[in-house]
This record gives sequence, C-alpha cells and structure tokens, in this order.
Amino acid sequence: MQLYFGVYGKSPFIRHFLATACGCSFIVSGASHAAGSGNDIIVTANGQHPHSYSAPESTTSSKTPVSRLEDAQSLSVVTQQQMQDYQSSNLTDAMRFVSGVAQTNTLAGTEDGLVRRGFGSNSDGSIFRDGIRSSQGMNLDATTERVEVLKGSASLLYGILNPGGMINVISKKPQYQWSRAVSGHYSGTGGGAGGIDITGPLGNGFAFRLIAERQDQHYWRDFGHDLHTLISPSLQWYGDKASFYIGYEYFKYDIPYDRGTAFINGKPVNIGYKTRLDDYANHAWGHTQALNSHWDYQFSDTWSTRITLGYNQRQYSNNEVRVAAVNPKTGAVTRSADANRGFNHQTKYIAWDVTGTPVILGMTHHLVAGADDEINQTYRDRAYNGKKNSAFTLSDPVYGLRPITDSSTEKLAARHLLNRIHNHSLYVKDSIDLTDRWIAVAGARYQHYAQRKSQGSPSIVSYDDSGNKFLPQTGLIYKLTRDLSLYGTLSKSFTPSTTVADDGSVGKPEQGTTYEIGSKWQVTPSLFATLALYNIDEHDISLSLNGSTYAVDRARSRGVEVEVNGEILPGWDVSANYSYDEAKITRDSTNPDNNGNRLQNAPRHSGALYLSHDLTISPLPGAWRIGGGARYIGTRAGDPNNSFTLPDYVVADSFIAWNNRLWGKQTHLQLNLNNLFNKHYYTSSGGNLRVAEGQSRNLVLSASVRF
Repeated sequence: MQLYFGVYGKSPFIRHFLATACGCSFIVSGASHAAGSGNDIIVTANGQHPHSYSAPESTTSSKTPVSRLEDAQSLSVVTQQQMQDYQSSNLTDAMRFVSGVAQTNTLAGTEDGLVRRGFGSNSDGSIFRDGIRSSQGMNLDATTERVEVLKGSASLLYGILNPGGMINVISKKPQYQWSRAVSGHYSGTGGGAGGIDITGPLGNGFAFRLIAERQDQHYWRDFGHDLHTLISPSLQWYGDKASFYIGYEYFKYDIPYDRGTAFINGKPVNIGYKTRLDDYANHAWGHTQALNSHWDYQFSDTWSTRITLGYNQRQYSNNEVRVAAVNPKTGAVTRSADANRGFNHQTKYIAWDVTGTPVILGMTHHLVAGADDEINQTYRDRAYNGKKNSAFTLSDPVYGLRPITDSSTEKLAARHLLNRIHNHSLYVKDSIDLTDRWIAVAGARYQHYAQRKSQGSPSIVSYDDSGNKFLPQTGLIYKLTRDLSLYGTLSKSFTPSTTVADDGSVGKPEQGTTYEIGSKWQVTPSLFATLALYNIDEHDISLSLNGSTYAVDRARSRGVEVEVNGEILPGWDVSANYSYDEAKITRDSTNPDNNGNRLQNAPRHSGALYLSHDLTISPLPGAWRIGGGARYIGTRAGDPNNSFTLPDYVVADSFIAWNNRLWGKQTHLQLNLNNLFNKHYYTSSGGNLRVAEGQSRNLVLSASVRF
C-alpha cells in the first residue's frame, strides 16, 4: 500500500478513502486467517468454455458476472479461441469479431485507435485493462484471456467515456491446476517471438502465474523492427470468505512509427504500397508498466465488497520524419525531421464497491454501489521541429533525414506539456427482478471532475475547467422465454478530452445521450445471437486532422448491429457480424458546409464471417482444425470536410492447426495465411497526409507445447 499513499498522498479525499479501504482489508485478512487453512477452495468462473466462440456471461457491464440475457446493453465478447484461431496480434485484429467497431488514427501504429458506433480516437480513455482505464498504447498481448466490448455509454460505472462504448481487456489469472506452456511464432516478414506461461497452486489457498515473451520481428513495410519484452507475474489467494489478486506487467518496446501514405486530390499518391514517405529514423521506444489488485470479502450469501487498486504508466520517446505537403505536379514531398522526448502517461485508480442481491418487497435486487477516484494525465517533456526539406520525391525517394534534438530545433513554448484530469465519483446500479419475465435497470453516477492543461517554461496554464455531472441510466428487459430477451436502455455520457494534439490543443468535454433497443438469444448453450438498434447524440466532438484538433459542435450516430457467435453444429464454430451505422456531423459552426457530412473513419456498412471446423484425417494422427473467413469495411470519410474517401475493402484470412501428444506432451502447430488475396487497402485516416495502410499477404507459423 505504500505505493498508493505516495501516489495519492496529496489528496485529502484519497487519504480518508484509503484509510477506510485499508482498514477493511485488515479486517478481511484477520477474518480469513481465523477461518483456518483447511477449508476447501471454491473458485468461481464466468462459465465460458475455453475452446468456444461464445460466452454466455460477462463481467464488464455490472462489475460482477452477469448473464448476457439479463443485461440491458449491447455487449460483445471476443474469446480466447477466436483470437488463437486467427492469431490476433493487436486489438484491431480482435475487433474483427465485433460489430460496429473500426480502426481510426493509431498514432503511427503505436496506439490502439478504434471508433465504436462512429465515435472514438486513440488515447480517448476507452480502453480498459481488467476494469481499469489504460494509459498503455497497445493493450492486447500474451497476457490477454478475452476482450469484452460494452457498446453505448458506459459512464455509469467507469466514468469519462464517449458514447461509443468501452473495450475491456481481461487478463489471464492464476489457476489452481498446474500448467506449463512454451510457445513461439515465426512471421513471413522475418523474425518472430517466443514465450512461456506457467501457472499452478502454491498451497494454503495461493496460486501464481508467470507470463513472459520476447519478440524481434521485421516490420512489413520496407524497414523497421517490432521489438518487445514482456514479463507479467500475478498472485491470487482464496480463503473461506476473503480473497485477493495482484498482477503486474512490464512491457519494453521499440517499434516503427509509420504514418502511412498520403491522399492528394482524393487519391493515394503514386508510390509503391510498401514504400514509406517517412524515414529510417521513424520509431518509438519506451516501456509500460501496470499494477492491478483487488481485495474481496464475502459478508454473507447476499453481500460482498471489493477494493480495487490500479496504476499504469507509459514512458516513451519518438522520432518522426513528418510529411508536411505533397506537390502533385512535381511529386516533391515536403518533410521535416521532428521528435518528442519524455512522454509520461499515467492512470491512478482506486475504487470501493459493495455488491448484493437483497430481496425487497418480494423482488430480488442485483445491486452495485461504490465510489472511485481516478487521476489520468498525459505529459510530454520536450518537442523538436526540424527545417522543412523537399529532397524526397515520389519517383526518387531519398532517405537519411534524421531529427536534430538540441536547442536549435526545440519548441520552447511546448516544453513540459501536461494535461491532467482528476475525477472522484459516487455511483449505484440496480437490476430489479420485477417478475419472472421483467427486469428493470436503474442507476446514476455523480461525478466531480477537474481538468488542467499547462505548458512552457515557465509553465503557463492554458486550460482550466472543473464541475459536477449527474449521469443517469435506465433500462428494461423482457424475457420472452428463458433463452430470448428484449431490452431497451437510455444512458448519458461525459468525456473530458484525454488527448492532446500535436499543436498542444485540448478539446472541450464531450457529452452524449444514447437510446438503444435490442434482443439477445441463447440459441443453444454454445451459440449466442444479438441484435441492437441505437441512436446517439453527441455534443462537442474533437476530431484529428493532420495533427490538429478539429472541433465539431454536434454529431449523431444511428444504426443497427447483428452478431452470431458459437457452435452451429458439432465441431463447427461460426463468428458472424454486420453493422449499419449512419454517423454524421449535424452542426459545425466552424464550417457549416460540413453539416450532414459523414464522421471521419466511420464506415456505413461493415461485417465479417468466419467459420472454423474440427476434424480428424485418417490415417493421420492427432486432431486437426481448419478455418477461414473475411471481413468487410465500407467506404469511410477521410476528414470532416469529406474531401476524400477511403475505399471499401474485403480481406480474407485462413488457418490450419494440428493438435497431438508428442512424447506425452500436448503439442499445437498452426499455420495462418492472412490477407489471402493480397488486397491493398487503407485502414484509417488521421488526415490526408496520415492514411494508414493494411498489411499485405502474410504468413504466420506458430507452435506451443503444454506439459
């Protein structure tokens, strides 16, 4: 606990909060020791089969395991089997199985950037790790067990979020049976990765897990390497009434910084698909670390409590040879060698929750009530801008431009750029079983926020805002049968800007209202289907345009989403989704001509279909699994002016896997062929000079041995 007193010691609210929380922890500890060590360990799981495409329960919407049929919001689950079959290496890969989600500006491939129902950007605070907002750039790695995506507003339990929803990456936890695995993969681009995953019991209610990985892989576009080292230990303990979990992750990386290509006069510039407009110097290097802990106590069969502590940090620097202009007549590309030093992004979080299922007036209430305190900050120590250079041309690319990081190029006015948001809130959510068929959902969050942005040496405060927000949520569920439910919900969201643009600007807080109706169907125990229709109205949107923040007064998103995931026949797994989303600007006071334009990076149509099959091939030994499918992303606006459009695309992927026991060991071999037809496509836009390209045809060979 010493770390948290150091982190939060300056806040009186937190000092009292922590003192109470620690007192409860000591009570929990004493009660558990009094129970003795001879009691059986009971570990509850979420009911998900480890080799399934379907998950009947989730934990994100209510902070406790809840049947998806009894949830008044749209929630998608990407299972471990889906990610393993199609070798999802990042969060964008995993989102192919989720309707209504598409890639947006990824900060040159160094951050997860995703739009949900038309809203979202990189570093927008919508990515969580185990229920704690993440300041890490890339959030899916070897520690990931599954990913839960809560659509619509999730501000009720999680605070600042835009109305598109949140993505919660769930980590692998210690197990009470021994398992040891060695794994690795080789990429067709060159290089690969290797790792270990060891877990098992330690006795007296304790279990541990250790996950480690080392990667050195060639980047697919011309030059650069993707290097990282991961180590993640975790510890869990279960007693008679008490339990706790603590996990830590350290991730060191050095990766390419690739802004992609440029669109001029509505079309991509005439240059090779893999030929880069930046330079050899472009890369980002640094490390992330995350500490996550929760302490639980079961007062009775009805009531329990949990204290959650979280801290995560990303420290990095980067070099960027930046494209400033392209001359379509001469082909000259104007570039500048820029750099940033000393980024330090942090999230500090503490929450105290009480959950219960009391029966009041003959009705069962599923209650979650709590308080949390969160500090989210982004910091950049220094920024450097080089002189513009036009030696590079599309017909004759000349590389070798490097940033100069000294007093001659430093932007003194941008030194010590800090954006800090502090929130403390009270919240309550109650799901009431009115009858056997009707469930009412009601909740509210009262949030106090303070945001401050400063920069320069000496420091000058350029943005200072604070206030209180009341964020209600209501919903109603009707169960037509035991396995089929209808729902409707109304929710509010509030989002102070967690992102600072290249020019140091910060957008106004966004405020949204979501209306949603839908249906959920547990077709069979291993097949789940959902349908959702929604309307979202959002005020004060901040869009990314070639490194600057472009403000839009109002936008609206309306659409429908369909998903089917699970086993359709014995040995046959399907993952299918489709979404129609009409996301557009409804008021732009800066440029009224944009009224009615489509929102940037939001496809009107998108969908995917993947099918996998288990089989045996006589007389070959072992079990085989094959699969394939494709995802479709429709046309997308490249900027608020809709001055250019990213074309639609279909990308097909396939795999074949073999499982057998060799020398008494469980062995898994798998070959993935991605982008089967070598489609050239464009995944997202941060402006016409920052258009990301999708990876060309690539092969991945992976293997693991479990013993």
